[in-house]
Amino acid sequence: MQDQVCESGESPEGRVVQQAAAKPCKRGNREKLEADRALYARLQRCDFTGWEMDLLREDLWLYGWKCLSAWMKDGTIVAKCGERDIPVPARWFEVEMLTRSGDLRDGMVHASVEGAVRIFTEQYLPGGRWDPDKGATMRTYFLRTCMYAFRDVFRSWSHTYRRSLVETAQPLVDAHLYARHGSYEDATVFRETIQRIMKNAGREKRAICGLIWETKMSHKEIGKELGMTSRAVEGHMRRLRARAELLVANGEIEAPYGRLSGPKASVR
Repeated sequence: MQDQVCESGESPEGRVVQQAAAKPCKRGNREKLEADRALYARLQRCDFTGWEMDLLREDLWLYGWKCLSAWMKDGTIVAKCGERDIPVPARWFEVEMLTRSGDLRDGMVHASVEGAVRIFTEQYLPGGRWDPDKGATMRTYFLRTCMYAFRDVFRSWSHTYRRSLVETAQPLVDAHLYARHGSYEDATVFRETIQRIMKNAGREKRAICGLIWETKMSHKEIGKELGMTSRAVEGHMRRLRARAELLVANGEIEAPYGRLSGPKASVR
């Protein structure tokens, strides 16, 4: 991706990136900038319509798709955005989901590139936001637009996904579930013990425990439900058990196992 060598120019959010402006562009980039400058002049004369505009949209589509898809697949998308001062609030597990799920990746790439192409060709080019004198080729400037679009698409998806994790974990925090078996005193102790173990546990651990408690799913089934591998499920539960064992060893909780009778007396 040679176009990224001389990245600079005003970002889609109105900021000017000046680092590359102080560096000489490589010959290939100078030639590409001159070609982009000539293309831009022709597009202006045609009021940004016509066959050359159609070809540009197609080229940007392919370039944006290729870059974002590759970065999501190899897990570098968040780091790439961060290098360009475009923070993406992703958790490691969510990045892992992008590397493994082709359907999720394709959907996110499509939404991101579609929005970026529309903004770049309908707003930024006609509005003069791209300026070849600042050192960024059209592709480079467009790629930043794709990254901003990805950030927004990811935020929307992650908000929905994290909310679904909370909803999945809800059976674990509903107090009445702990009173199905045994005395009120035992149920109270069990509830408080679980709450202590789950303190500061992430959404994934809570969702996993909620599914184990409510449905008795296997690790493989839980992984499929939550979009993670069975190995990831096992890792979450191993760390949670280690925390529970430490609390028991320190005398901070009573071991909940065996306190209540019935099939839901423990979370394995």
